[in-house]
Amino acid sequence: MLKALKVRLRDILNVDLLAGAKVIAGETGMDNVITSVNVMEVPDIVDWVRPGELLLTTAYSLSNNIETFNTLLPKFSEKGVCGMGIKMKRYINELPESVIETANRLAFPIIEIPPDVSYGDLMKEVFTYIIGEQTLLLEKINAFNNQIRDIMLRRGDMEEFAKLVSQVFHSPTLISDQVHKSFVFHAEDKAWETILKRVIPATLNNMSILAEPGLLDIRTNFDQIDGEKVKRFSIPIFFEENLYGHIYLWDTNSQINPGDLFVIQSATSLIALHIVTKLTVTQRENVHRTKFFEQLLSNKPESQAGAILDAEYYGFNPDAHHQCLILRLDYQDNELSISSRKRRIQETSLILTGILSYIQQKASFRYIWVTKPNEIYFLLEFEPNLIAETRAAQTRQFVYALLEAARELKVDEHCFVGVGRAYPGYDKLSDSLHEAQQAVRILQSSKTENRAHYGFYEEMGIARLFGAPEIRTDLLSHADQVLQPILKYDAEHDGKLLETVRAYFEHGGNLRKISEMQFTHYNTVVYRINRIRDTLKIDLKDPETAFSIQFALKIRDLIG
Repeated sequence: MLKALKVRLRDILNVDLLAGAKVIAGETGMDNVITSVNVMEVPDIVDWVRPGELLLTTAYSLSNNIETFNTLLPKFSEKGVCGMGIKMKRYINELPESVIETANRLAFPIIEIPPDVSYGDLMKEVFTYIIGEQTLLLEKINAFNNQIRDIMLRRGDMEEFAKLVSQVFHSPTLISDQVHKSFVFHAEDKAWETILKRVIPATLNNMSILAEPGLLDIRTNFDQIDGEKVKRFSIPIFFEENLYGHIYLWDTNSQINPGDLFVIQSATSLIALHIVTKLTVTQRENVHRTKFFEQLLSNKPESQAGAILDAEYYGFNPDAHHQCLILRLDYQDNELSISSRKRRIQETSLILTGILSYIQQKASFRYIWVTKPNEIYFLLEFEPNLIAETRAAQTRQFVYALLEAARELKVDEHCFVGVGRAYPGYDKLSDSLHEAQQAVRILQSSKTENRAHYGFYEEMGIARLFGAPEIRTDLLSHADQVLQPILKYDAEHDGKLLETVRAYFEHGGNLRKISEMQFTHYNTVVYRINRIRDTLKIDLKDPETAFSIQFALKIRDLIG
C-alpha cells in the first residue's frame, strides 16, 4: 500500500537547473523517494538530517580529508537520506574511487551538480517540482475516483470498472471478485481478449479472501505471452482488512508508472464497496429466505402449510424428494477477544459467501440455501423419478464440491459437512435437518487424529447416538468408568496398556500383528496382555468385557 504521494530522486533530474547534472555513483538508488532538500557544509550534520532529504554540498568542510565520506555515507543511508548533490571543481576535483565504491555498495546516489547553479534557486525549483507532481497526482486521483463514483451512482457493474481502467491507462485489465468467485476483463485491443482467456487461470491462482501478510501490496509478475514476457501488476481490492479481489493490468506498452498504480489503488476501496453492497443485498435476501426455510423445516404442519404458499416463489417443488445438508465452520477459538471475535465473524461471512458462489457454478440440480453466522443450510431437491442410487451420487458430488470450495478458500481444516437422509415430499424435512445436525456434531466432536470432515447420517452406525448433546456427559462418564483401571495403571507406571488394548481390538487379538504395527517386541506385547488380565483382572477375550471396552474407546474417540 502506497502511504504517500511519492517523487523519486531520478524524477527531479527533469528540472531545468539540473539539465547538466549527472549521476557519478550509487545509480541503483535513484528510485529513492525525495521529500525535501537540505544543505551540508559542516561534517556534523548527521544528527540533523531527515529521511527523504537530498543533501547539497560543495564538500568544503571535507576537502582536506575527502575519505571522510566513507564514514558519513553509511550514516546518511541509515538515516534515510535519499542522496547527495555535489558541486565539483570548486573545493574537490573528483571523488576517490573508495567513496564511489561505498556509494555504489549502499545504493546511495551522488549527483554532480552544475557549478553555476545557485543552491537557493535549485531548492526552490525542486520543491516546486515535488509539490507540482503531488498536485498533479491528486488531480488524477480525484478525477479517476469521480469516474468510479459515477459508475456506482448509475448502478453500473464490474464490467464498467474494468473498461474504465483499461481505457484510462491503455492496458488490458482484469478485475476479480474473490468473494463471489467471478471476474471481468476488458482490452482496447480485441486480440487481447483471446490472450486474457488463456492467462486468466494462472492469474487467478489465489482465491484467499483473508488479508494475509503480503497480500495487500501491489505485486509485479511476468506472463509469457506469444514468446514475450509481459509485465503484470496485481493491485489488491481491500477494505477494513478484508481482501475482496484484485485488479490486474498488463503493461503491454511499458508505460504504466508508480503514479498510475497509486491512482488505481486509491479507488480500490470504492470497488470494494461495490462488492460489499452486492454482498449486503444477498444478505437481505437471505433474511426472507431464512423465514421460508424455517417454516418449511418446522415439525408443525401449520408452519409448513404457510411455507408451501410461497413455494413457487422460492422454486420449491413439494412433490420432489428433498434432503438437508449442513456446512459448518468450526475454528475452535472461543477464547478470542471481542475485537478478534468480530473480525472472525466478518471473515466467516465472506468465506461462506465465497463457498456459495463456488457451489453455484458447480451444482447441476436445484437447491435452496440459507446462511447462519458460521454455517450454511442446504435443502437439496431431486426429481421424483430419480432412483435412490442417482440421488446418492448427486449428493456426494455436491458434498465434494463444497469441500473443494473450502480447500480453495483455505478453510478445509475447519469445515464440516453433515448430510441427513432424503425423503419424498416435505413432511419429514425436520427429520432430515435433525439428522444433518447430528452428523455435523459427530464430526466436530471426533477426537481421532484423521477425523472425517463430512458424514452421511445413515452411514454413521452406532455413532449416531454420540451426536446427541443431552447424553454427552453420561457417555463420557461411562467411558471413564470402564477404562479407569487401565488409565490409572498407565499414569502410575508410565505404561502403555491403553495403547495395547486399542491395538488388540484393531487387529483382532493377533499379538504378532500388534507387535509389528507398534514396533514392539512380541514378548513385550504378551507381557502387557498378561498384566491386563492378571493385575487388572480384565479378560479381553470375554465378549461382554470386550464390547464394553470397545464401546468406551469409541466414545473417547468421537467425543472425548
